[in-house]
Amino acid sequence: MNRIVVVDGFSSGKFIARHLSEAGCKMIHIASDTSLDDYYYQGFDSSIYQHCYCHSSPGLTLDIIREFGAEGVLCGAETGVELTDWINQSQNFKYRNDFSQRAARRNKFEMIEALREAGITATTQCKVCQWPQAVNWLSEQPYPVVVKPLDSAGSDGVFICNSEDRVRSAFDRLINQKNRMNSTNDAVLLQSFLTGTEYVVNFVSLNSLRLVTEVVRYHKRQLAGGNVVYDIDEIIEASAGEFAGLVAYTHRVCDCLGIENGPSHAEVMLTADGPCLVEIAARSDGILRPEIVDCTTGMGQLRATALSLSQPQRFTELTKEPVYRLKNHAFNVSLIGPRAGRFASGAFLARLQALPSFKKVEFYLADGQAVSETKDVFSQPGTVYLVSNDKHQLWRDYRVIRELEAEGIYYQ
Repeated sequence: MNRIVVVDGFSSGKFIARHLSEAGCKMIHIASDTSLDDYYYQGFDSSIYQHCYCHSSPGLTLDIIREFGAEGVLCGAETGVELTDWINQSQNFKYRNDFSQRAARRNKFEMIEALREAGITATTQCKVCQWPQAVNWLSEQPYPVVVKPLDSAGSDGVFICNSEDRVRSAFDRLINQKNRMNSTNDAVLLQSFLTGTEYVVNFVSLNSLRLVTEVVRYHKRQLAGGNVVYDIDEIIEASAGEFAGLVAYTHRVCDCLGIENGPSHAEVMLTADGPCLVEIAARSDGILRPEIVDCTTGMGQLRATALSLSQPQRFTELTKEPVYRLKNHAFNVSLIGPRAGRFASGAFLARLQALPSFKKVEFYLADGQAVSETKDVFSQPGTVYLVSNDKHQLWRDYRVIRELEAEGIYYQ
C-alpha cells in the first residue's frame, strides 16, 4: 500500500505517519472536524503530507480521496475513528474493521454489552440519561462506582465515587457537557468498580492476524475530587505470569468487536476472577514514542502499524512469533500538576537530565503558559520517559521526579 489517507494524524498517530513517510508512502491528511482542540495539533508535521484537508461534507471528502487514488486509510487519534470507519465502508478498502460493530468500538456502553452478549467477562453497568435511572441502579450496587462519559479518552471525565452524593455530583458535571472528543454527553455511564491491577494490551492486526506490541502495567492515582489520572506506565516482560491470560482475553475482545486491521489499545483490569475489559480503542496508544520503543522492544505498535500498511507480507511473517522481547525496562511518568500557576521548564529539565535513567521529556506547555491543577490526561503538563536495565533505578528516579514536582519546580 503506497497511497494512504491519514485521518486525525495526531497524538501517537503522527509518529505512525512519519514511519509511513520514511517508507516512501504518499499521504494526505484529513482532520475530522474544524473545531478540534489545539491540544491535538501539538507536534503535528504537515510537511510529510501532500495536502491537508478538513472534513466538511461527505461528498467533498470522498472526492478528495478518489482524486488522490487512496489505497487505504489510517486513523491517527480517537477523534478520527468514526470518520475512518465511514471512509472504509464507502470506499470498500480492505484494511478496515467490521463496520457492523462500529458503535461497539466507540460507545463504551455498547462495547461492554457486546462482550456480555458474546459470553466474554464484562463489568456491570447502566446508561443514565436522567438522575432517577441512576438511583434505581445504585440501590443494588456496592460502592465504589465508576462514572464516565460514553464517548471519551484519556481519563476524560472519569470519576470513582464512594457515595450516592458523589455519583450525583459527577453525573451533574458530565451530563449535557461537551467532552474532549468534541461530542456532547447526552448520557452518562455508571459501572461497577473493578478491583485489581489495570493493564494496557496493545495489538496491531492485519486480516485478523495480530502482533502483541506492548503489555503495560498501569499505575494510576485517584485525586481528592474522585478524578483518576495516570501516574506510571510500566511495560512488562512477555514471561510475566499475567501476560498470556491478558493477551488471550484481549484477542477475544478484538474478535467480538470486529477489530481486524490496524492498531488497538485495550485497557484491561486483572481481577481475582481474571481479566475484564475497562475499554478498548481502535487506534494507537497515545503515550508511545519511537525513541523509547527503540530502547525497549525494538518494534512497538507505531512501527508495526506502519509495517502492516507498507509491507504487509513482512508484517504477516512477524505474526508467526507474535510477542516482543524486552531489552530494557521503562517507566512513562505522567506529570501531575499540584496547583494552578505559570509553567517554567528550565530548572526541572536540568534536574531531569541528571537522572541516570532519563531518556526523554515532553512538555505540553510552553514557558509562561498557564498550568492548571491536573484533573485528567488533557491537563497533565507533560510526560517523562525513563529507561534502564535496572528497575530499581527507575523507581529511584521516579521518586525524585515526584519530590521535585511537589516542590513546585516547574512553576514560575
